[in-house]
Amino acid sequence: MSFFSKLFGQPQPPAAATSGTGAIGHTLPLGLRVGGQVEIDTTLYRMAPEAMTAELPGGHQGIPCYGHVNLGDGYSLHRFYLDDDAFLQVTTVGGDLEAMKAFVYCETVNPPSKQAFQEFVMQHPHLGAAQIDYAGKRWERATQSTDDAARIPPIAYDEVLYRYQPPRRDGDLTHYAMLYSRDVPELQREEFLLVTGEDSGPNEFCVTYAVGIDVTVADLDIT
Repeated sequence: MSFFSKLFGQPQPPAAATSGTGAIGHTLPLGLRVGGQVEIDTTLYRMAPEAMTAELPGGHQGIPCYGHVNLGDGYSLHRFYLDDDAFLQVTTVGGDLEAMKAFVYCETVNPPSKQAFQEFVMQHPHLGAAQIDYAGKRWERATQSTDDAARIPPIAYDEVLYRYQPPRRDGDLTHYAMLYSRDVPELQREEFLLVTGEDSGPNEFCVTYAVGIDVTVADLDIT
């Protein structure tokens, strides 16, 4: 079963248990770690400066926070949050690398109340419509569905966050997410838009828009 099927087509299992001290209870991929650094190759943005919606941050980025999502059946989603409002997302299956994307946050919407947040999650076109317009561009829903035309519910999954040295559990949140994509003919590749309702508690909620691309190990300098 593909990553998109796991993350955007199946129910989310409970979050994996951590150790009694709240430490990370599993191996992180590629030598990435809280307190480490990663540089993502941004050459493509110079090849076609106006083609992409947003640009990933350049230079070596610190990793102050790590997020883990247990997708079940051996699938895990690892998010390494970077200094400059971006994150590297690594998907593993049985501990083996399957896919990577890098995203930069473009916008955060703060609904005025929990009810307004819930209405956005349940009704807004940006969390489920087959096509949406954002940042002056048309995006197609990449989340799999048996109905290609109708709005579908966002996919819910829980993320456990780790910070500090040594890393320890520092909160969790529920995501209500929808993935969109568009072709970038100038670069012969896809650009992705991840729209997420983030619920961290009774008074902590927002909607984020993050734009990203596929990346490979060759695009990364990890230290």
